[in-house]
Amino acid sequence: MNPNWLFAISLGLGLTLFGLAGSGTQLGQIGLWLDNRDSPYTAQANALNPIIDCMNQVDVPWRMVHQAYLAEGKPRSTAPGAYDLSSQGGPDIDLAYRSSCSGDIGAKLRRLDPGNPLLAATERYQQVLARFVALTKDAHMHRLGLGRTLDEAKLDELVRQLEIQAPDYLQASNAVRQLLLPQDVEHRPQQLQRLEQRLGRNVHWALLNYMIQARSTMDLLDDGIRQRTLTPAQLTQATQELRQAWEARQQFIGSIQDQETREALYLWQLIAAPSQHYLQALDTLHRDWLQHAEPQRLGEDFHAVTQGYDQMLYHYNQLARSRY
Repeated sequence: MNPNWLFAISLGLGLTLFGLAGSGTQLGQIGLWLDNRDSPYTAQANALNPIIDCMNQVDVPWRMVHQAYLAEGKPRSTAPGAYDLSSQGGPDIDLAYRSSCSGDIGAKLRRLDPGNPLLAATERYQQVLARFVALTKDAHMHRLGLGRTLDEAKLDELVRQLEIQAPDYLQASNAVRQLLLPQDVEHRPQQLQRLEQRLGRNVHWALLNYMIQARSTMDLLDDGIRQRTLTPAQLTQATQELRQAWEARQQFIGSIQDQETREALYLWQLIAAPSQHYLQALDTLHRDWLQHAEPQRLGEDFHAVTQGYDQMLYHYNQLARSRY
């Protein structure tokens, strides 16, 4: 199988990050001590979660609206409303920033690991983000046609500032992601193991196992595409394992359920549609690859895979952040 198409894909990697521990509110030494009493993996996960939450609530929808604006050719007339994050189903950029990114989101990580380079990258990201929020905080009103009318000079200045600040934002965001992603993933197997030790392979374990498998599949595609080592057989195996993890929920449906089981099954329900889109996109990518589709088509297939994953994880995070 010729892997040359891997070169042609413009990598739209899964944007959303997956924190396994709850976001929590304990930022003091007592909370950190309790985390470490549970396990160092829990402490690390909880320390990263405020940063992950900021990236998920602001950076993910920001990149989506940015990509849409670029795809439209960056029309001057729509620039004032282009960065309205609420178009992605969440709050507007000002509210999202103030609720998830404006505080000391590195406080717990600083206590746990004061030399972690992620801290400096996060502070830099917050500074750049604050400037961008100040520039685009009225984007929601402008998109609705209710914002203050900008004269030609002010519109020109806005467009000029977007041209300057958007690349700065992406650079700062990428720096955080490059450091955060490895730290986000390294403790997953240990947390899953601890969950099994405590509760067995119950519905919570099955759900968490599926989410880990879903991210592992994205990691497989990411690494395989970057290194040009991905094969159809690997894609087939990963998709089969992901589908098996998804179907594990069936054993809990119809059984006697307590409140926590019902909540976990509700989470399964929330992610059902995007999970199916994710699996279908993986199947389509595999089929088109075997049929020697053009690189552009395969690139579109891969983009559909990442969109399916991002949408699934977005819905998961809306309810799961306080539980895992």
